[in-house]
Amino acid sequence: MIWLFFGVIAAVVAVDLITKFTIDGVLNPGIAWGLGAELGWLWIAVVVVSFVLVVALVWWFFRRKKRNWLNTTGLGLFVGGILGNAVDRLISGGAVHDFIDFGIFRNNIADMALSIGAVLICLSLIMEEIHASR
Repeated sequence: MIWLFFGVIAAVVAVDLITKFTIDGVLNPGIAWGLGAELGWLWIAVVVVSFVLVVALVWWFFRRKKRNWLNTTGLGLFVGGILGNAVDRLISGGAVHDFIDFGIFRNNIADMALSIGAVLICLSLIMEEIHASR
């Protein structure tokens, strides 16, 4: 499962950064939906928290006794999404590239990986709880 975890992370970061710098989009200097864009220092805090969170999630992955494809893939997607956006902020001086237009908001591969990863992690935890209660 370790190879799957780090493989998913690497794939998400690679695809995310390649698409961000090859597809035209907009720079989002804020966090979710552009919030905090006027706070010039916020991106530094977001990057620092992102790297701390990545370390904590990798530690959690290695501490988990029950690893399966669902929680491993979910956590890999989530960590890959965090890293993709953090690296983008470092390269772009605080902003992330958003290029997938959903009409009411724009998104990128890292954002989608975060969302899908969060859903998979939640499903895995729910399934573990149901299984444990039997």
